[in-house]
Amino acid sequence: MVDLTNGVAWIAGVTSVLLLVVSAFVSGSEIAFFSLGPSERSALSEAEDDRSQAVLDLLEGPSGGQGPRQLLATILVLNNAVNILIILLSTVLMHHWLPTLPVWVGTLLHVFGVTLLIVLFGEVLPKVHANRNPLGLARLMARPLRMARLILRPAWQPLNALTAALSSQVESAPPELSVEDLEHAVQITDSEDRSAEENRILSGIVNFGSKDVKQIMTPRTDVTAFSEDIEWSQIKIDIAECGFSRVPIHTDGLDQIKGILYAKDLLAHRQEENVDWNALLRQPFFVPENRMIDDLLRDFQSMKVHLAIVVDEYGGTSGIVTLEDVIEEIVGEISDEFDDEDILYSRINEHTVVFQGKTALVDVYRILGIDGAEFEAEKGESDTVGGFVVEQMARLPKPGEHIDFNGSTLVAEAVDRRRVLQVKVVLPGDAEKKGTVNGGDSSLGRAGSAFLVVAMCLGMALSGCGGDSFVPRPKGYFRIALHDTVYRSVTLPCPLEFPISRFALLEPVQDFAPDSCWFNLVYPTYCARIHCTYAGGVMLEPVMEDAFQLAYEHEIKADAIRIQRSDRTKGGTAIRWDIAGDAASPIQFLCTDGEDRFLRGALYFELRPNADSLAPVVSRIGEDVEHLLKEISWL
Repeated sequence: MVDLTNGVAWIAGVTSVLLLVVSAFVSGSEIAFFSLGPSERSALSEAEDDRSQAVLDLLEGPSGGQGPRQLLATILVLNNAVNILIILLSTVLMHHWLPTLPVWVGTLLHVFGVTLLIVLFGEVLPKVHANRNPLGLARLMARPLRMARLILRPAWQPLNALTAALSSQVESAPPELSVEDLEHAVQITDSEDRSAEENRILSGIVNFGSKDVKQIMTPRTDVTAFSEDIEWSQIKIDIAECGFSRVPIHTDGLDQIKGILYAKDLLAHRQEENVDWNALLRQPFFVPENRMIDDLLRDFQSMKVHLAIVVDEYGGTSGIVTLEDVIEEIVGEISDEFDDEDILYSRINEHTVVFQGKTALVDVYRILGIDGAEFEAEKGESDTVGGFVVEQMARLPKPGEHIDFNGSTLVAEAVDRRRVLQVKVVLPGDAEKKGTVNGGDSSLGRAGSAFLVVAMCLGMALSGCGGDSFVPRPKGYFRIALHDTVYRSVTLPCPLEFPISRFALLEPVQDFAPDSCWFNLVYPTYCARIHCTYAGGVMLEPVMEDAFQLAYEHEIKADAIRIQRSDRTKGGTAIRWDIAGDAASPIQFLCTDGEDRFLRGALYFELRPNADSLAPVVSRIGEDVEHLLKEISWL
C-alpha cells in the first residue's frame, strides 16, 4: 500500500479535481472547434484579436488541409492523458483514504464512481455546453491547444502518420445513404442563414430519386394532341392557339402516338400554301409509368429531348412528362408568359384546403406542409387526391361523403359520373371550422336578422340605386319589408321555362344565338341582379369544373363556402354555392339537364354594404334561386 501523508494526499485530491476541469475543457473544445460553421469562421476572419486568429490557425493548420486532423489528434492525446492521470491518482487516494473497505467494494467505487465522474463532468456536460456556445469556448481554448499541439507533437505526429498509411491501403466503399438519412442530414444541418426557398430546394433534391414518372406526369385527360389527318391550314391555327412548343400527333386516338410536332419546325413553312406537315414529325420517346425521375432526367440529357409519352403496362398512353416537370420537382413551379394560372387548390383557412381532384398527391403534401408518409403507405395505384379518396372508399363517393384518414378529413365536394372533381381536406385541430365549412351555422342562415339591419345600409336600397353616397350610422334601426314569395312564369329567348319572383325583372343582355343566351334577373329595390348564362350542345364535365373553380375564387374574402347539391326529379343536377362573408358574389348556382345543356347564375349587388346587412336580402333571394332550380324545365 502506498504510504501518503495527509498533506500529500490532499494535494493529490486537489490535482485530480483540477485535472477533471482540464478534461472538461479539452473534451468540450472538440465539439466547439468542429461545429463552427461558415458564418462563425467569417466572423473570426473579420476579427483582429489574437484569440480569433489562434482559432483559425488551429483549424487551418500550417500545412493547409492538415489543420483539423492535427487539432483532433492533439485533443485526443491530451484528453486521454489527463483521464489516465485522474484514474491513477484516484486509485492511490482510494487506497489511502479508504484502507479498511473490502477489495470488491473499493473496486466497484473505483470502476463506477470514477468512471461516472469522468463521463458526466469530463465528457457529457462540457460537450452539451460547447454545442450551445461553440465560438466562445473555441476562443477560450485556442491558445492552450496551440501550445499543447506544439508540446505533444512527438506523441500525435506518429499516430497521424500511421492513420494516413492505413487509410491509404484500405479501399473502403462509399457508404450507402438512404433517403431517410439524407432527410435527417438536411434537418440537423438546418440553419437560420438558409432561406425557406433554399431549404425547400434541398428537400426537393433529397426526395428527387424517390419519385416515379406517374407522380409528376400530365394525365391523358389534360393532354393536348392532334390527329394526323388535320389539314395544313388548320394545324397552323391549332398549334398557334394551343400555346405549346411540342404537341403529340396520333393516328387513331392517344393510344396510337405517331410522333411529336415541334412548333419551331413549322416556322420555315408558315407562308407556304400546302405542306406535308406529317413529314416534320419527330420520333416519340416512350417511358413506363414506374421509371424514376432521376433516371428520366438522364434519359432527357442523353437523348436531347424535352418530352416523353408515358405508357402503362398495356402499352396505352397514360399521359406526358416534360423536362420542365422533372426540374420543377427540385426548384418548384416554373411559369412563363404563356402558362395559364391553373388554380389547383383554394385555401379556406389555415387548416382547410379545397383541391381539384386531379391534384397530384405530391403537390398536396407540399401545399399542406406534411411529409405524406402515411398517405404513401396506404395508397395503392392512385397518384391524385381524388383517386386516393376513391381508392380508400373502394367506390365513387357521393357529393358530401367523407373519409377520416390519420386525423384528417377528406370530403368529396364535387363528383361526376366518372371521377371526383373537388376534395376538401380538413387537417386536425380545426373541428370547429370544419363544421362551419361543411354547412353549419353561417351568416347566410341568420333568418332572425331579417328585421334588424343597419339603417343607412338598406335605407339606400329602399330608395333606389341612384341616391347619394352611402354613409353608415351606428344607431337608428327600422323595420323593412322584404319581397313576397309569389312567382310568375317568364318567356325567355332560349328553350327554358322557370318561375321568377314578381318582384324581379327579366333583362336580356344578348339576342338568342344557337344554343346560347345571356340574361339578368334584376331586383331594382335591392340594387341586385343575377347574371345568368344558358348554353346547349356542350360537354357538361368541363362546365362543372369551371363552375367549381369560379365559386372558389371567392374564398379569399369568404368566411365559409357551403355547397348544396341535388339530383333533379326531371333529370340533371342542381348545385348551389352559398358564399358567406364579404365575397363579391354570395350565391352562385349551376343546373344541368344531365345531357348537354346547363343554366348558370351568380348574384351580385351594385352597392356593397357589409355582409351582415345584406344577409336578409341574400336569404330571401336564395329562396327564389332554390325555387328556380326546383321548377326549371328544359324545352
